[in-house]
Amino acid sequence: MSSEPVVRPRILLVKTRGRTATDRGERLRLEQSGDEPRSLLLEEVLACDVLDEGAIESTEGWRGRLYRRLPLFVSQAIEAARLSSSYDVVVTWSERHTVAVAALFAVLRVPTPHLALMFWMSKPSVRWPLRVFRSGVDRIVTWSTIQRDVAVNRIGFRGEAVVLVRHPVDQVFFRPENNERRILFSAGSTQRDFGILVEAARGLSIPVRIAASLVVALKGVKVSTVDVRESLKREENVQVDALNSSALRDAYSQALVVVVPLLQTDIDAGVNVILEAMAMGRPVISTRTKGQIDVIEDGKTGVFVPPGDAVALRASIDSLLQNPQVAEDMGKRARAYVEAHHRLEDFVEHIRVHSFELAGMYSKRWLRLPREMPLHTK
Repeated sequence: MSSEPVVRPRILLVKTRGRTATDRGERLRLEQSGDEPRSLLLEEVLACDVLDEGAIESTEGWRGRLYRRLPLFVSQAIEAARLSSSYDVVVTWSERHTVAVAALFAVLRVPTPHLALMFWMSKPSVRWPLRVFRSGVDRIVTWSTIQRDVAVNRIGFRGEAVVLVRHPVDQVFFRPENNERRILFSAGSTQRDFGILVEAARGLSIPVRIAASLVVALKGVKVSTVDVRESLKREENVQVDALNSSALRDAYSQALVVVVPLLQTDIDAGVNVILEAMAMGRPVISTRTKGQIDVIEDGKTGVFVPPGDAVALRASIDSLLQNPQVAEDMGKRARAYVEAHHRLEDFVEHIRVHSFELAGMYSKRWLRLPREMPLHTK
């Protein structure tokens, strides 16, 4: 009985490696040992090539010299366009990479399909260029209802080209643990209002711990970055520092309550921390913003408070602290919700399905005809 070769599309993933300085081999070892969340699972399932900053920094010759003179995401986009004919689909994961690749694919009429993973399309630096170069993107996957509406109604993408999926969390790494509950905890880096948390927590009898360093906020059309370790007014019971993944998990497990204080925004800022806390079985209090609407069911899997209202935030904190069984039951419901709707494996499967589907087509820049040539085999 002969076995047919496994047919897989060749996929190029264009992304940032973030602030980590750990090489891929070490990251994989840490993930397999359970010391880090599974950030490499998507790459493993797609069996893709990765074009990140490391790939650009290792480029030699005249291209390497040119790339080192350009912003890294621009260099990545140029290299993606250069390599595109060797791949069945190009996947970008970040707004700046998507915009840069979309512009080149649209102008050069690159026939390779482009799948974009994005969450902040309303930002002017993303929305405006995508209105011009949206033909350079064939499909968008997003996890924000509001941002999907932006893509369709303000940028002009067809509704069927913008797919809404559930935001992922590694529910294996972030799982309930029976540690002593003794702190009020918060974390995050985007659109955070830690000042209102410090104000609301003034005089609490338990320590307040904030895992944060650089915080990004959009003010008008300008994005500002502040190191909150320096800017927050220190109170006796407040500790602010950056945490690695294991220390972050420990802090969640020690939290009586996790608070996610947000500035008003139309993105789902806070979703990572909210889902990680829920996966840990901890009760969550979050600011109700325009964009934070897809995860928490108020009063059941978490609690919403109005933006900028320290009094309401303190009242919600006190209520959960004074009713520990209510808090624990809320955390259990939150964990069950995560297991049903936000598993990392399910998110990765969605991306795999859309990648493979697009790989069987030419881009709409070339009339979106089905491919006549077979997919590459691996």
